[in-house]
Order: sequence, then structure tokens, then C-alpha cells
Amino acid sequence: MSVSKPKLLFIYKTPSSFVLKDRELLARNFEVVSFSFNPKHKLLTPLELIREKIFLLLHIWTCKAIVCEFADYHTLLPTLYGKLFNKPCYLILCGTECYSFPSINYGNHNKKLMSAATCFSIKNAAHVMPVHKSMVLSNYTYSDSDFLQQGYKAFCKNVETPITEINYGYDSKAFFNNQSDKKKNSFLTVAVNAKGSTFYRKGIDLIIELAKLCPDYNFTLLGVKDELNHLQLTKNITLLPPVPHTELANYYSQHEFYFQLSIAEGFPNALCEAMLCECIPIGSDVFGIPDIIGDTGFILKRKDIALLKNLVEEAVKSDKVTLAKIARQRIIQNFTEEKREQKLVNVIS
Repeated sequence: MSVSKPKLLFIYKTPSSFVLKDRELLARNFEVVSFSFNPKHKLLTPLELIREKIFLLLHIWTCKAIVCEFADYHTLLPTLYGKLFNKPCYLILCGTECYSFPSINYGNHNKKLMSAATCFSIKNAAHVMPVHKSMVLSNYTYSDSDFLQQGYKAFCKNVETPITEINYGYDSKAFFNNQSDKKKNSFLTVAVNAKGSTFYRKGIDLIIELAKLCPDYNFTLLGVKDELNHLQLTKNITLLPPVPHTELANYYSQHEFYFQLSIAEGFPNALCEAMLCECIPIGSDVFGIPDIIGDTGFILKRKDIALLKNLVEEAVKSDKVTLAKIARQRIIQNFTEEKREQKLVNVIS
């Protein structure tokens, strides 16, 4: 006789690959009922809150718990109703809800109302599960342009909600090097919708500047449509449109190096996937990036083009075969889907 799984409400904003993966991991252990909070325009947010309220009132009576990915306006009602109906609400913190970067207009705490909604949600949750411990509270040294302390505790005062760090996990069978020869001195970064704050947050401005200084190297920006067409780019930069997540391994496998030169990034999935495909990582010294890379690649300590050029010159002269192999092994040994699933289930159970 089969035993029915406990019911879990899963609330998220957009169905990105890592959100869908978390839903899949949870569905192995719970009966997952999902709700996507995704208004077509910010002015429609109140209507979306009404729709979410109806969803909660239909299902909260029979659920064991509520899990929300990110924290924002969409977590106000789940945390409030969780308190009222004695149903624990768990928040998976992924990045933006922990930061404020006014220089690029990025982060929940860069906007008063959104910051208030985020802090209310975190304070009233039963448990928060950041994808990296630096998102709780950490010193920021990569640039002097913004707050020198980041993490939600820098902006939400007197928070005592229990915390468990749960890193993302990856499938090494889905991401592996499928090319016999990579393009020599080739560098890749994935930056979907590379305009506005994303252009600077992902370090695309640095890559464009670097390409001018390194004409013999090849740089690929994947996920770009036409938002960079107005720029006069050098011939060694290739722009590629977004591709399905299942095809990313083909592009990772063609390149020797992967750039993750972000100003802000919690625990970047593309970096880990690229390392599984034996790309040598070059990343900024922010949040989870140094922990992911470890001793398998290169860390840019400050946002400085001269430092980046020197780092790249060091990288191309390194033992690339060895670094590529140990980059893959680092992800396999430390960041698996199985570890993430087990930790999520342990906290919720």
C-alpha cells in the first residue's frame, strides 16, 4: 500500500531553470502544488496578490508547509498566512533579496517598498535557506561604489529567523565536455538580456574593454539578442542569442575559459555548469564565486581592467589541461543535486 506524500505549496516568480530544478527535487519527496507570481506589468502586482490569496486559501488547509523561491512581494502573503494558519513558510534566498547596489540600480534593498516586503518576509518565515552563507551578512571589497556590507542582515535589522545554507546542486551527467578540442584562448560568459543593470552586474562592460586590449583572444557573449548592437564592438567579440538550457553544454564545451565577472551574484549556476564542462573559471571576488572556484581557476580581487588583463595573461599560460579537469571534479565533489535535495528535505521535514 503506497503512502501519500505530504503536500507542499511552492511559490516562485519566473520559471527559470534553477527554480524548475528545485521544484523537481521537492517533488521527489512531496506532493508539490505550484503557483507562479508573475504579473505582466508591475502595476498589475495588486491583482497578482489577489490571485495568490485565492490560491493560498484553497490549499493552505491541507498543506504541510510553504516553500518560496526568492523573497519579494510574492512572499508577503505566504509568510503572513503561514503565521496565521500555523503552516511553516520556508524561503529559498537566491541573491537579489540580499543586496543593494545603487550604482547599477540592482537589489531589493535599493527600493524602499520592496525592501520592506523582503524584510517582512524574512522576519516572519519559519526558516531561510540562502544558496550561500555570504548572503546573510558579508563585507564587500570588489568595488567601492556601493555599500561595503551586503547580505540581508545589512538591510533587515533584528532578524532572528533560523538559517541553513544550502548550495545549488548540479547533474554531472547533463553537463560534461562533449568536444575533443576547445577553441584556443576562448572566453565565454552567459548573460541573458544584457541591458540595464545586467550589463554591469554581469561584468559585460569589463569583457568589452578587455577584448580591445587582447585582440588575439576570442570572447563570446551568449544570451544576447540585439541589446548590444548600438555598441562598436571589436571583431574578437561574438554575440549569440539565448539558447535552451539543454543546449548550453555544447557552448561551454567549445570554450577554454568561463568568465563570471559579476558585481553581485549569489551562487551562479552557469559558472558551475561551465566548470562541469571543463571550462577554467575566472571570477570576481564576490559572494559565492570564490567558494565555487576554489583553487581550480582565477579570482579577480577588484573591479579593475588592468588587474583583469594580468589575470587573463596568467590564465592562458597556466596548465590548462589540469585546471580544466579539476574544475569539473570540484563541482562533482561539492555541489551535487543529491546534496541539495537531502538538505532541503531535512530542513522542511
